[in-house]
Amino acid sequence: MITLGNGFESLTIDYDPKKYKTKAAAAKALHKALTKLELELGGNESEVIIQTPEESEAGGYGKNWRVIWESGIYEWAYGCGIANYDAGWYTEPYYSFDLCFTN
Repeated sequence: MITLGNGFESLTIDYDPKKYKTKAAAAKALHKALTKLELELGGNESEVIIQTPEESEAGGYGKNWRVIWESGIYEWAYGCGIANYDAGWYTEPYYSFDLCFTN
């Protein structure tokens, strides 16, 4: 379980970055956890997007796995610090509502 927050509000999701050895697995699991949360909050699964490295690069955002959640809490991506340094990957926000999985 991790908590996503911005100092004013927070949400806890069922996600443990230490379980994932690859960026792909970690990004897919985060996408799944955020989609589950979005649906529990009464939203639509289309609000949570995952991009492959090729899709991200084609959009001009670099060749990284990206998870995008624009309807999430304000600036959720800035403070989450999702990483598994032992496996050689971490995340960086591109905007305040998406994370790029990189190494």
